[in-house]
Amino acid sequence: MNDSGRRLHDELQPAQILGAVRQLGGFGVKEVRFTGGEPTISPALIDAMRLARSFDIRVSIGTNAVAITREKANELFTAGLCGAIVSIDGSEDSHDEIRGAGAYRRSWQGMMCLLDASVSVRVNAVAMRSTRAGLPALACACEEAGVTLYVRRFIPSGRMVGCVSELLTVSEYRHIQASLQPYIERGVVDGHYLDGGCGHCSAGSTGMVILPNGDVQSCGFLSDLGEPSYGNIAREPIKDIWERVLSSAYLANSADALASLNGASLDLPRTNCLAIAVGVQRAPIRIRRQS
Repeated sequence: MNDSGRRLHDELQPAQILGAVRQLGGFGVKEVRFTGGEPTISPALIDAMRLARSFDIRVSIGTNAVAITREKANELFTAGLCGAIVSIDGSEDSHDEIRGAGAYRRSWQGMMCLLDASVSVRVNAVAMRSTRAGLPALACACEEAGVTLYVRRFIPSGRMVGCVSELLTVSEYRHIQASLQPYIERGVVDGHYLDGGCGHCSAGSTGMVILPNGDVQSCGFLSDLGEPSYGNIAREPIKDIWERVLSSAYLANSADALASLNGASLDLPRTNCLAIAVGVQRAPIRIRRQS
């Protein structure tokens, strides 16, 4: 709904956001996740959520929860919020190192406000070299709070494009799995690759992303890695744009990059994520399998 930096000069207006939600409702979309930036500071969020629920669309948000007070959480729940994905980067120390002093505490307080308002909450953490040591502490905190921790693989995209040194090797993932195993067995922790599987890539198959300016991409990560826009919802119907996503040559080429990555002699877990494949392809790495 907004950018994580400065306000864009061409951000969609509230009326355009509501128009997009109406199109999605008529298109038969099952779920809309409002993200950013930070969606909870958007003046259009509450009306957009109410409208989506009128079409029986499941509504969720991706948030850092910093701006969520008890009153805001109740307002979100009343408007129809079904679930919140709260981003936490490992332990309190590692999270604050990335996001600033006190950020962990403010995010945790906002998350607890959501729980108190009867909103379903999941914590998302990205497993990367600089934060992996804090994952067990985060899992412990999540268990105490009664929320699930979902561990995602790092994707070298956005502000972290080219930072392939943060990618974890196969053995490092096994170490994370071992350290989190008690929490996995108790149903506290879930996530990509922790069970040995690859997961599913939604790009161009089950989902798409509408950027703050209305441009449509197959994936938010791929949009930062050179994927061309498939159209803009301010200028044409979403359904027409989706048809172009389904026939995307870019996604076909990305699938080739994925096959190449999985077949390369790199000490990385196999993946079905197109963005990981493209991110690694754009910034070749020298992590070889152990002999």
